Amino acid sequence: MGAHTSASNRPHLSLLVRGGVAPVDAAGLNVGVGAGAAAESEPDAATVHPPLVSAEVRRASGRLPLAVTLGAPLLFRHGDRAVLARTVLPTSGLLELHAEVHALSGTVSAASDLPHTTPGSWTPHVTLARRLKLTDLDRALSALELEPIEAQATELRLWDARVGTAHQLA
Repeated sequence: MGAHTSASNRPHLSLLVRGGVAPVDAAGLNVGVGAGAAAESEPDAATVHPPLVSAEVRRASGRLPLAVTLGAPLLFRHGDRAVLARTVLPTSGLLELHAEVHALSGTVSAASDLPHTTPGSWTPHVTLARRLKLTDLDRALSALELEPIEAQATELRLWDARVGTAHQLA
């Protein structure tokens, strides 16, 4: 069921998802969840939206590592498919990091932020499977341990959807 195993598919918690960011088609800031991985290349300022890689946003990583708890499974359904995720229990520290990243990321393209990633409407989650056929849902759920999972948010990354790479910010 998990055919996509590249580094870009590491467990993460999206803090901000912004479409229409010039010159990037879409950009997202996320925190890496888990044991951490090898550092990826530094972002190229010509490739990513400057407010998203500013020194202020990088300083927000001073809140890391941050303990997170993955809770119950969650489905985002669309037609005959769904995104299967685990909820992330919001803590004051996590909500403060989320709000700080949004505040520091600039307002120029903020109107294109996906609503479920904005402060006050955020649904914190870690995606387990995308485009999961509903007919495979029972099999996917039976593969999950349903007990809460204690993890660490350890790094701040920027996902550049235009080129399909994640850049470690801090």
